[in-house]
Amino acid sequence: MSTKKTKILFMKYHEAADQQPLSQKAAEKLGIFPSLPLLQLAAWTRQHGYEVQVIDLHAENLYPKDAGPRVREFGPHIVALTAKTLGWPAVIEIAQMIKAECPGTLVVVGGPHLSIYPKESLTWECFDLAVVGDGEETMLEICDRFEEGGSLDDIAGTCVRKGGEIVMNPTRAVPKDIDKYPMPAWDLVDVNRYHCLTLLKPFATMVTTRGCPWHCGYCSQVYSDKLRFRAPELVVDEMEWLVKNYGVKEIVMFDETFTIGKKRMRKFCDEILKRNLKVKFNIRARVDTVDREVLEMLKRAGLRSIHMGVEAGTDRVLKIMNKQITREQTERAFRIAREVGIETRGYFMVGYYDTSPQDIEEMINFSASLGLDWASYSVATALPATDLYRIAQERGYVDGDFWRRYTINGGGPIPQLETETFTAERLRQYRTKAYLNFYLRPDLIRRKLSKSEGREELMEMLGGVTVLSEIVKSTLTKAIPSVGIGKWGTV
Repeated sequence: MSTKKTKILFMKYHEAADQQPLSQKAAEKLGIFPSLPLLQLAAWTRQHGYEVQVIDLHAENLYPKDAGPRVREFGPHIVALTAKTLGWPAVIEIAQMIKAECPGTLVVVGGPHLSIYPKESLTWECFDLAVVGDGEETMLEICDRFEEGGSLDDIAGTCVRKGGEIVMNPTRAVPKDIDKYPMPAWDLVDVNRYHCLTLLKPFATMVTTRGCPWHCGYCSQVYSDKLRFRAPELVVDEMEWLVKNYGVKEIVMFDETFTIGKKRMRKFCDEILKRNLKVKFNIRARVDTVDREVLEMLKRAGLRSIHMGVEAGTDRVLKIMNKQITREQTERAFRIAREVGIETRGYFMVGYYDTSPQDIEEMINFSASLGLDWASYSVATALPATDLYRIAQERGYVDGDFWRRYTINGGGPIPQLETETFTAERLRQYRTKAYLNFYLRPDLIRRKLSKSEGREELMEMLGGVTVLSEIVKSTLTKAIPSVGIGKWGTV
């Protein structure tokens, strides 16, 4: 129950804005996921006495202007938004709508993109404050200061305007204890609105760790590399609560690498088995953090699917990417997962600096040889705050600091990683070839048909056909992804 007068609205943008390079039709087939950061912040601020609401534009299939009446009806004092890089223009559009509908509202924006370009983001006057880094403590201080009528100018972990200038305040210490934060505020959204091609429904999402100690060259690590873990007992508490209150059939663990620490895995699995908790879950892992003992434990506890990034088919390219794994480790990890009876998905990257056509062909063949149930291929994109972006700038593959201009301008054509060896069009052709080579294999089709014992499995296959056809279409039409205000980024 709210005990304070300040009302806070958390809004998630329509993620058709950042589903690159698929059409909106294909993106919707792949899935709509809740925003855990916003649901966690909503729960945290509500726990401290504030009245909160959540509007998920993607789940409700709303554009910002369509949500205007609901915003006015709630009358928030603070609106909080989160932004990933490709969704930045859509977040601007929401902020502009808020200022038009409720001019006196404080608009706060955070998320990965704000931790890279905080000052550039505040050149848009529709935003009042930017949060950099983990959001809970900073957001709570913003709310408390607002409630008390205090100054918002000097809050640690924020970027603000002072005297006509945009100023970055001191950073906030990374919270070490993440067990103190409550479960996400699932009661503020409709769980049944979320869906995914390969997940049981209804499903929910969770995060059990924060931070990543690895430094892959293509990954934006905008938060801490210091690992922080939730207690296994609290993790299983949340899983049990989701099953009892929402009837979820599958839980997606969105940790960067779930399988860190064999002792932790054992405690997690033992806790599930001790409670006789019956729910499927899927995880993201690295091939060098799993072995037979770990996978057998997880399988007994309910693991349905494991997702692992492979990216390349040769050790030479893996070394360039600073992936810190080998081809042999990849083969072993997926072989064990198959033998244990866990569904597998691998992620692969088409193109990278200093790669050759032979490297890409080897990746395509390697991905088809691993016995995977699913494979995802993406053309390498030089995202901000990555080694790949730094190299691309140094070699002239992108025009200067493109993403800084993109932030200030509110969008633009997404830079295609053209190198001395590959044009952007050729890389997209390779991506399409990889998908066709993987999914049109007779052995894979037979295997999927043999598993399709019910309507859900058949719908999953038909959805996959839709996605594949849209990928081929985007290649044939040579469409270049571009995002901007009022023009979202699917092609």
